[in-house]
Amino acid sequence: MSIAAKDMEDRLNQLIGLTRRLTDLMVAETQALKARKLDASSADWEEKERLAHTYRLEMTDLSRNPDQLVPVPRDLRKSLFEATRRFQEVLAEHGTALAAMREVTEGLVESIAREVANETHGPRGYGARGQLGDARAAGIAVNAKA
Repeated sequence: MSIAAKDMEDRLNQLIGLTRRLTDLMVAETQALKARKLDASSADWEEKERLAHTYRLEMTDLSRNPDQLVPVPRDLRKSLFEATRRFQEVLAEHGTALAAMREVTEGLVESIAREVANETHGPRGYGARGQLGDARAAGIAVNAKA
């Protein structure tokens, strides 16, 4: 969904507001990630997705048609560039927090899997001469029809 504006100044003002709101949402999400309190069913999820989609469409259009910005007052262009720069900084921090969370999660899953594997050895069977079989040996099933 793109911005409905009466002119280019109105469009940029709306885009600046959208960018700032999206930045605020990303800051809150980054803080939740760092506090390990991110809820996937966050109330802001739909708003963030809608704003991100609109932001992408608008910025793509502006990058394809940069001459649209020429008649706009300099201070308004500067405000847009500053809001965009801040948003990009927040996105980089968010990416770092997500990467850290992923590493922690993957480490936990690997540790749990190792523990489960160590604790779930089945009973050892006997070998051909009556002694206990090798603990490392494992059965294999073959499907002759495959």
